[in-house]
Amino acid sequence: MDPATPIQNVPTSNGRDWTAHVVQLLEDWHKRCYAAQHAHYATADMCRLLNYLVGVPAVIFASIVGTAVFADLADDTPRRFAIASVSILAAVLAALQTFLRFSERAASHATAGDWYSAIRRDIEETLHLPVEYRGSAKDCLDTVRKEINRVAQDAPELSVRAWKREAKRFGVTEPVELP
Repeated sequence: MDPATPIQNVPTSNGRDWTAHVVQLLEDWHKRCYAAQHAHYATADMCRLLNYLVGVPAVIFASIVGTAVFADLADDTPRRFAIASVSILAAVLAALQTFLRFSERAASHATAGDWYSAIRRDIEETLHLPVEYRGSAKDCLDTVRKEINRVAQDAPELSVRAWKREAKRFGVTEPVELP
Protein backbone atom coordinates (compact mmCIF):
# COMPACT_ATOMS: atom_id res chain seq x y z
CA MET A 1 0.00 0.00 0.00
CA ASP A 2 1.28 3.47 -0.90
CA PRO A 3 1.96 5.53 2.29
CA ALA A 4 0.11 8.46 0.71
CA THR A 5 -3.05 6.40 0.31
CA PRO A 6 -5.50 7.12 3.13
CA ILE A 7 -6.63 4.21 5.26
CA GLN A 8 -10.09 3.07 4.28
CA ASN A 9 -12.84 2.95 6.86
CA VAL A 10 -13.29 -0.78 6.81
CA PRO A 11 -15.33 -2.46 9.52
CA THR A 12 -13.06 -4.46 11.86
CA SER A 13 -15.67 -6.33 13.92
CA ASN A 14 -19.20 -7.55 13.64
CA GLY A 15 -19.84 -5.90 17.01
CA ARG A 16 -21.51 -8.87 18.70
CA ASP A 17 -18.94 -8.93 21.50
CA TRP A 18 -19.76 -5.32 22.46
CA THR A 19 -22.46 -6.21 24.99
CA ALA A 20 -24.14 -3.74 27.31
CA HIS A 21 -21.92 -5.01 30.15
CA VAL A 22 -18.75 -4.36 28.15
CA VAL A 23 -19.89 -0.84 27.27
CA GLN A 24 -20.88 -0.23 30.91
CA LEU A 25 -17.43 -1.35 32.09
CA LEU A 26 -15.75 0.98 29.59
CA GLU A 27 -17.99 3.85 30.70
CA ASP A 28 -17.10 3.13 34.34
CA TRP A 29 -13.39 3.18 33.48
CA HIS A 30 -14.00 6.45 31.64
CA LYS A 31 -15.49 8.03 34.77
CA ARG A 32 -12.63 6.70 36.89
CA CYS A 33 -10.02 8.10 34.50
CA TYR A 34 -11.81 11.44 34.45
CA ALA A 35 -11.92 11.53 38.26
CA ALA A 36 -8.27 10.49 38.56
CA GLN A 37 -7.26 13.08 35.96
CA HIS A 38 -8.96 15.86 37.91
CA ALA A 39 -7.68 14.62 41.27
CA HIS A 40 -4.09 14.62 39.98
CA TYR A 41 -4.47 18.07 38.41
CA ALA A 42 -5.97 19.44 41.65
CA THR A 43 -3.15 17.89 43.68
CA ALA A 44 -0.58 19.34 41.26
CA ASP A 45 -2.16 22.79 41.71
CA MET A 46 -2.06 22.39 45.49
CA CYS A 47 1.61 21.34 45.42
CA ARG A 48 2.48 24.34 43.23
CA LEU A 49 0.67 26.65 45.65
CA LEU A 50 2.43 25.12 48.66
CA ASN A 51 5.76 25.45 46.85
CA TYR A 52 5.17 29.19 46.58
CA LEU A 53 3.74 29.55 50.09
CA VAL A 54 6.85 27.94 51.57
CA GLY A 55 9.46 29.01 49.01
CA VAL A 56 8.72 32.71 48.69
CA PRO A 57 8.87 33.43 52.44
CA ALA A 58 12.05 31.33 52.67
CA VAL A 59 13.69 33.49 50.02
CA ILE A 60 12.43 36.71 51.60
CA PHE A 61 13.57 35.76 55.09
CA ALA A 62 16.95 34.54 53.86
CA SER A 63 17.41 37.85 52.03
CA ILE A 64 16.50 39.83 55.14
CA VAL A 65 18.96 37.86 57.22
CA GLY A 66 21.68 38.16 54.60
CA THR A 67 21.23 41.91 54.46
CA ALA A 68 20.96 42.33 58.23
CA VAL A 69 24.22 40.48 58.82
CA PHE A 70 26.06 43.35 57.20
CA ALA A 71 24.18 45.97 59.21
CA ASP A 72 25.65 47.40 62.39
CA LEU A 73 24.25 45.23 65.18
CA ALA A 74 26.75 46.23 67.87
CA ASP A 75 24.72 46.14 71.10
CA ASP A 76 21.13 45.99 69.88
CA THR A 77 19.93 42.77 71.54
CA PRO A 78 16.29 42.90 70.33
CA ARG A 79 17.46 43.28 66.73
CA ARG A 80 19.87 40.38 67.14
CA PHE A 81 17.06 38.21 68.50
CA ALA A 82 14.78 39.20 65.58
CA ILE A 83 17.51 38.49 63.03
CA ALA A 84 18.29 35.14 64.65
CA SER A 85 14.58 34.24 64.66
CA VAL A 86 14.14 35.17 61.01
CA SER A 87 17.31 33.23 60.17
CA ILE A 88 15.96 30.10 61.87
CA LEU A 89 12.58 30.53 60.17
CA ALA A 90 14.26 30.89 56.76
CA ALA A 91 16.31 27.74 57.35
CA VAL A 92 13.22 25.78 58.47
CA LEU A 93 11.19 26.90 55.44
CA ALA A 94 14.03 26.08 53.05
CA ALA A 95 14.43 22.66 54.65
CA LEU A 96 10.68 22.00 54.42
CA GLN A 97 10.62 23.01 50.79
CA THR A 98 13.51 20.67 50.04
CA PHE A 99 12.13 17.78 52.09
CA LEU A 100 8.51 18.01 50.89
CA ARG A 101 9.55 18.44 47.22
CA PHE A 102 6.40 20.37 46.30
CA SER A 103 7.68 21.32 42.85
CA GLU A 104 8.66 17.76 41.96
CA ARG A 105 5.38 16.38 43.31
CA ALA A 106 3.40 18.95 41.31
CA ALA A 107 5.16 17.86 38.12
CA SER A 108 4.52 14.17 38.86
CA HIS A 109 0.82 14.74 39.51
CA ALA A 110 0.49 16.87 36.37
CA THR A 111 2.10 14.08 34.32
CA ALA A 112 -0.28 11.52 35.83
CA GLY A 113 -3.22 13.82 35.08
CA ASP A 114 -2.07 14.12 31.47
CA TRP A 115 -1.75 10.34 31.21
CA TYR A 116 -5.24 9.72 32.62
CA SER A 117 -6.54 12.38 30.23
CA ALA A 118 -5.05 10.51 27.26
CA ILE A 119 -6.64 7.24 28.39
CA ARG A 120 -9.97 9.04 28.87
CA ARG A 121 -9.80 10.40 25.32
CA ASP A 122 -9.02 6.91 23.97
CA ILE A 123 -12.07 5.54 25.75
CA GLU A 124 -14.23 8.40 24.44
CA GLU A 125 -13.02 7.71 20.91
CA THR A 126 -13.89 4.03 21.24
CA LEU A 127 -17.33 4.73 22.67
CA HIS A 128 -18.12 7.19 19.88
CA LEU A 129 -17.10 4.88 17.05
CA PRO A 130 -19.74 2.72 15.43
CA VAL A 131 -19.59 -0.73 17.03
CA GLU A 132 -18.35 -2.38 13.84
CA TYR A 133 -15.27 -0.10 13.79
CA ARG A 134 -14.23 -0.71 17.42
CA GLY A 135 -12.50 -4.01 16.89
CA SER A 136 -12.65 -6.79 19.43
CA ALA A 137 -14.16 -5.79 22.78
CA LYS A 138 -11.69 -8.07 24.58
CA ASP A 139 -8.69 -6.48 22.83
CA CYS A 140 -9.97 -2.99 23.59
CA LEU A 141 -10.61 -3.77 27.26
CA ASP A 142 -7.22 -5.44 27.62
CA THR A 143 -5.46 -2.42 26.12
CA VAL A 144 -7.30 0.09 28.31
CA ARG A 145 -6.88 -2.03 31.46
CA LYS A 146 -3.14 -2.40 30.90
CA GLU A 147 -2.75 1.33 30.33
CA ILE A 148 -4.74 2.16 33.48
CA ASN A 149 -2.63 -0.33 35.45
CA ARG A 150 0.57 1.21 34.09
CA VAL A 151 -0.38 4.76 35.02
CA ALA A 152 -1.63 3.65 38.45
CA GLN A 153 1.75 2.03 39.15
CA ASP A 154 3.77 5.04 37.98
CA ALA A 155 1.57 7.87 39.28
CA PRO A 156 2.15 9.44 42.68
CA GLU A 157 -0.37 8.46 45.32
CA LEU A 158 -3.46 10.57 45.73
CA SER A 159 -4.83 11.41 49.14
CA VAL A 160 -8.03 9.60 50.07
CA ARG A 161 -9.72 12.98 50.45
CA ALA A 162 -8.75 14.12 46.93
CA TRP A 163 -9.89 10.82 45.38
CA LYS A 164 -13.22 10.72 47.25
CA ARG A 165 -13.98 14.33 46.30
CA GLU A 166 -13.39 13.71 42.59
CA ALA A 167 -14.97 10.24 42.61
CA LYS A 168 -18.15 11.73 44.05
CA ARG A 169 -18.05 14.59 41.54
CA PHE A 170 -17.81 12.16 38.60
CA GLY A 171 -20.23 9.56 39.96
CA VAL A 172 -17.64 6.85 40.54
CA THR A 173 -18.88 4.14 42.83
CA GLU A 174 -16.63 1.60 44.43
CA PRO A 175 -17.31 -2.04 43.63
CA VAL A 176 -19.46 -3.84 46.16
CA GLU A 177 -17.68 -6.69 47.91
CA LEU A 178 -19.25 -10.05 47.27
CA PRO A 179 -20.28 -12.10 50.33
